Amino acid sequence: MIPCITKKYQNVVISTGNIINNELGQRRSNEELYDGLKITLHSDPNVERVVVEIDELHGRVQHATQELTNRLTENQRSEISIGAKIFLNNNSTVNIEQAVEALLNILNVTHVDNVVLAYHPNAGGATSPVANATAESTTPTAPAVKSPCSEANPSASTVASWSLRNGAQGVSELKGLYRSLEQYALNQKITQLGIADLDAEALAELHRTAAVAPTIAQVNLSTCCRVPTELQEFCAAHDIQLNTHGDPELLLPEEQFSGLAPGYTIDWSLRYQVHVRCRGVLTAKGYIVGASRPNASA
Repeated sequence: MIPCITKKYQNVVISTGNIINNELGQRRSNEELYDGLKITLHSDPNVERVVVEIDELHGRVQHATQELTNRLTENQRSEISIGAKIFLNNNSTVNIEQAVEALLNILNVTHVDNVVLAYHPNAGGATSPVANATAESTTPTAPAVKSPCSEANPSASTVASWSLRNGAQGVSELKGLYRSLEQYALNQKITQLGIADLDAEALAELHRTAAVAPTIAQVNLSTCCRVPTELQEFCAAHDIQLNTHGDPELLLPEEQFSGLAPGYTIDWSLRYQVHVRCRGVLTAKGYIVGASRPNASA
């Protein structure tokens, strides 16, 4: 990792810049993140072709900032749509706020169009997601159709139930995290809020207490290729757009991140995507990670 960051900062923010520009885009999300961080953290900033910037004031390592700015400003703000997904595995409203603030500051925008929260406090990291994740997809789901995998494993959606895995405490924590996002929505810094991987029971409970109801729900089809009927019906009844995705619950295991940034652990990570509205063209895509050194001395 870049030496001056490891020596000076307990908390750092790392931005991969626009990964589409360095041919990392359109791959598995964990592979994109790992390779994007590797390029950012292990490039020599003194080499002319490398555009890694160190913001010492804010403790940031940023890759290709100017290129990203150019992509964001080549069209009017009203002509582009900016969406983001926050990946969180620990209950911390501070991390939510840090992630949103970093997103707004690094992209240099006053608002983003949508933010989806993925919260998995009991995510397993036994297998390497860089090796085993499925390709990312954010396309709307089709009506439920019986498929070979759903016939062979009718209980798969039950096994993967967010409510069963995380219990009442998990739901309570999720509500607190979501409330932090709601404040940004109420302040018009986020236009739409979304949630990932909830079963119908958990989504209904969140929706019931939300001040700003989620309008996007993502479901992971890696464990079963049929969306549960209850979830489809709830989303249809409450005007919630239901999308599928293939992101792992643990986007990057600690042992892999520590190989890139020794002494640091990931607090949060997010992916952003920028589309040109009229053409639906993806013009920018990148990752931002917040990390800290738990044992750093004062």
